[in-house]
Amino acid sequence: MGPSKSGAKIDVVASSGMLRVTIPPRPRWFVVLIEIGVISAFVAMIYGSWPKMSLLFHTVFIGGAISAALALVYQLSGSQVVEFDQQRLTTCKEIRGWERKREYKVEDCSELQWTEATEDEPSGLKCNVGWKTVRVCEDLSEEEAVEILVALQKYLPEVAQTMCSYPNSKEHFLTLGLSKK
Repeated sequence: MGPSKSGAKIDVVASSGMLRVTIPPRPRWFVVLIEIGVISAFVAMIYGSWPKMSLLFHTVFIGGAISAALALVYQLSGSQVVEFDQQRLTTCKEIRGWERKREYKVEDCSELQWTEATEDEPSGLKCNVGWKTVRVCEDLSEEEAVEILVALQKYLPEVAQTMCSYPNSKEHFLTLGLSKK
């Protein structure tokens, strides 16, 4: 993990034919501090001329302030939950009681793998669901991704066999070395 990420650990729990992975929020503190600084500078610049400004500017500024506050809450409090079971893969982004949940059939999933971060996307697990690529987890280190894949292989080997294979093939493209002793 880089210096801009918190040291929060993922939680991997297996029970009753299900593997549940919880990834706590990992804000990039440098970005959060820059956002707070920009908002503070903007407030300081308009403070003296607030009474002279139009109602339209007041409305736009207040709307922007609410949007900025919601963006900070989103960055600081969004956790990810991923559940694997025999029939489906469920991804859920939880933000203070609000959930954004997506479900995919395991039989439609293939090529589950870890990807490095790019300019456009954070590192994490992704897989192909039909013809599209789906991000399963975001902001994962390679070690955390391996931990998830090992747990999937250990507790749900049939699901791992399906999800970690190429389409129309049941051979693993990723060897975890679990069968060697």
